[in-house]
Amino acid sequence: MASIPYRYAPGARKGAAFAGLAGLCLMLPTLAQAQQSTDGKERRFYVRLGAARIMFDEKADVKLAGQPLTGANATASNNNGISLDIGYFLTPNVSVAATVGVPPTSTLTASGTLAGAGTLGKVTYGPGLYTLRYHFGRPGGVRPYIGGGLNWTIIFKTEDGVLKDFRTSSTLGPAITGGIDVPLNERIGVFGAVSKVWTSTNARFRLDTPNGLVPGTARVQLNPLIAQVGLQYRF
Repeated sequence: MASIPYRYAPGARKGAAFAGLAGLCLMLPTLAQAQQSTDGKERRFYVRLGAARIMFDEKADVKLAGQPLTGANATASNNNGISLDIGYFLTPNVSVAATVGVPPTSTLTASGTLAGAGTLGKVTYGPGLYTLRYHFGRPGGVRPYIGGGLNWTIIFKTEDGVLKDFRTSSTLGPAITGGIDVPLNERIGVFGAVSKVWTSTNARFRLDTPNGLVPGTARVQLNPLIAQVGLQYRF
């Protein structure tokens, strides 16, 4: 089991997805409709600061020297962290938002037929979620929302464990999100949100055996569920 890089699998659709997001950003000035408060000021932007929990749902297909290792698997430790959202309302009911987090470190542990081998390696990554959201209800009230978009995770560092020369790569994949905003006044509120990400990644490594270091690969699905809760500020 081994280096488990975070690599999503939209392939050829990457360029189209990024082009769509770029086009959407360029259209912000013309699409935006002012959201008015009682003081007559616009409230199109919002920022959120929250606590986040990242929970993985892993499955791995591992090969050593090109041969499948039946039943071999790995688990990725769940992470707690801090998230930051920056959002912009295109209309009173539609917004775009970017969500990033303080880079956590996940520990990969051998499981399945590899159980007992110990820590395979560690990955420090920066999660990013970019979504289009539809907000129900009227501005100023309690507002549930749903949305979808892309998750882009950047790998900052990998560390060897049982696996040597453990390497991972940054990844891109689809995501959906939903949550609720509860205003405390015109500017400040609280929120809760849950997002689901689908990730498929390839990993490379070398495993120390009695016959020396043997190259291996792993195809891993991580598919994390991300829960957030925190404060929101509108301006």
